[in-house]
Amino acid sequence: MGGFWCFSQVKGAIDDDVAEADIISTVEFNHTGELLATGDKGGRVVIFQQEIENKNLPQFRSEYNVYSTFQSHEPEFDYLKSLEIEEKINKIRWLPQKNAAQFLLSTNGEFVIFTSAH
Repeated sequence: MGGFWCFSQVKGAIDDDVAEADIISTVEFNHTGELLATGDKGGRVVIFQQEIENKNLPQFRSEYNVYSTFQSHEPEFDYLKSLEIEEKINKIRWLPQKNAAQFLLSTNGEFVIFTSAH
């Protein structure tokens, strides 16, 4: 696969009436592909963990289930610039793993949040 991860999975019912805040704005796998973090326009980060049901199946055949969910960013107002800062997650980046802990950074373009995934 050349170091790239591909994700193709649907969770829950497909609904035509999706709230703007629920639209995914960024996706990032960790370096092993075991964890997948998504950020949405509502400022939430959802971390999925790979579930390998059968060790004999290739790794790409496994599913991802919700591991953790948290509110990373809230809408704010910059009074100096008279601008509203939206909560939409623009980018997620997993940090290199040094021990059992997994850390990630998320940003809304103005602020960067450092979070532990374990």
